[in-house]
Amino acid sequence: MRQMEIPPFRDEITISDLENLYKHRLSKTVVLWPNQAIPLLGYMCWPNDPAARDQLTLALRNWANGSQLVPPRLGRIQHEWLRIADILHDHYDLHHGQHQRRRGGPSLGKAITLVAATARSRGTRPANLWKLWEKYKDVAHLVTAAALVCADVRTRLGNEQIGPFGLSRDQFLPFQTTMLLPDLVVAVGLEFERHGLNLVPYSRSEPTLDPETLWRIPPGINVAPVAPPARSITAQDFVVLASRRAGNRGKANRRESMPVFDSARPEERETQMVGGGEVPTLPTPTGEK
Repeated sequence: MRQMEIPPFRDEITISDLENLYKHRLSKTVVLWPNQAIPLLGYMCWPNDPAARDQLTLALRNWANGSQLVPPRLGRIQHEWLRIADILHDHYDLHHGQHQRRRGGPSLGKAITLVAATARSRGTRPANLWKLWEKYKDVAHLVTAAALVCADVRTRLGNEQIGPFGLSRDQFLPFQTTMLLPDLVVAVGLEFERHGLNLVPYSRSEPTLDPETLWRIPPGINVAPVAPPARSITAQDFVVLASRRAGNRGKANRRESMPVFDSARPEERETQMVGGGEVPTLPTPTGEK
């Protein structure tokens, strides 16, 4: 079992008012929690390369001294994060909607089939998605949380900039999300971590996220979980899943649809809010692309 080396937040954080949090935190570009945000990004960018992780964290700490050095491959890494987020959130949707129970329930193969059929960007064939999953699977809960929070912020902002010193909508990306809102990323990541470790796929003996290699969030980090939204599966998604044979990782039949995290799913996918007791729910992003 692996656990990230991230210091706890100073006080117990419970997030219930996202609108107020965004307005307060995003009205300026001050990193309020650098000791948590910087190592968190190190794990997310380079989960299995300690040397590259150390270089990234050093570069980010030098930003406080006026350095403007942009970490290498940062744009590509964030693009890959979005595909991982698509996969894990679709897997979460399949589970909470209790879909495909007669065919073994949710699985990574089914989630990847859906992403390959809906994504319109290059490099989203099933074989490529499996390679990306292998690369980032040990931080998939955090990557998915960052992408989801970023989409929610961009949707709420529209074309508006919060304050004269805040980021504009186009400037706000998953990397910046984690720098400015590490507590919220951790809060949502806790629920994705719980989901991935508790759900054991049909005919498998291990959960969806590998308990031995997953970079776990420290238990005493002082952040209460925030549940991500579970979205409804569209009629087109059912067609894609029905045509998929169990264990088939080949090329999926492609169809046009909105990318999962660019703004919203198609109109026929209605939002479902699931809270899970006292755990608050992050709203599903809505609005135009």
